[in-house]
Amino acid sequence: MLRAGLIHQVAAGIYASLPLAWKSIRKIENIIREEMDKAGGQELLMPALQPRELWEQTGRGAAFGDNLFSLEDRRGRPMVLAPTHEEVVTGIVKANVQSYRDLPVILYQIQTKFRDEPRPRAGLVRVREFAMKDAYSFNADEDSLDDSYQAMAQAYKNIYRRCGLPVLMAEADSGAIGGKDSHEFILATPTGEDTIITCPSCGYTANAEKASGVYRQLDAEAEESLQEVS
Repeated sequence: MLRAGLIHQVAAGIYASLPLAWKSIRKIENIIREEMDKAGGQELLMPALQPRELWEQTGRGAAFGDNLFSLEDRRGRPMVLAPTHEEVVTGIVKANVQSYRDLPVILYQIQTKFRDEPRPRAGLVRVREFAMKDAYSFNADEDSLDDSYQAMAQAYKNIYRRCGLPVLMAEADSGAIGGKDSHEFILATPTGEDTIITCPSCGYTANAEKASGVYRQLDAEAEESLQEVS
C-alpha cells in the first residue's frame, strides 16, 4: 500500500490515508451504515478523549495496562485516548433510556481508536491509531440480547459478502472487553497473526486460543501378545 501510494507512514504504527485509499474507505463505511441501519442500529459519535476515572470505575484501565494512551489536561485531570467505548456508551444509555419499554437499543459508530501497541507491525494490521466500527446493544432480557447478537452477526456477513471477502465466523476470546459470546470474522491470509481451527465435517470454527474439542476414547487391544526380540 505504501508503494502503491495508498497510505503514508507518519511514524511507527501511525499512517495517513491518501486520496485513493480514503475514497475506498468511504465506500466501505457506506456499506457498513446501510447494513447496520437495516439491522436496527442507530449511528452516533462518541468522543475519543475520555476521563480516566470512567476506566478506573470499571477496572478496565488496569486490564488494558500500557496499551491505554494516557495524558493530562491543563488542570492535571487524567484523561485517556479511547481504545473502545463501552464506558461512555453505557453512561449515555443510562442517562437517556428511561424504561425497559424503550429497549432494545442498538447504537453504533465509526470512530478513531487508540492503542499504544508495543510493537506496531505488518502495515495496517497492528497500528496505534485506527478507525473502528463498534456497536453496542442494550436489551431487557437475555433472549432479546441473543436476537440482537444474531442480527449483528448477519449484518456483518452481509457487509463482508458485499465487499467480496470470503470470511469465516470463528468463536473467539472476548479478552478485556468481556461478554458472554464472542465471535470474530477471519479472512484466511498468509500475513495474518491469528491461527484458526476448523472442522470440514461439522463446520466448527474457532480461534486457536478458544478452540475446544472432545476426543473419543479408542478401545484397542494388540492382536498378539508382546514378544521379546533379540
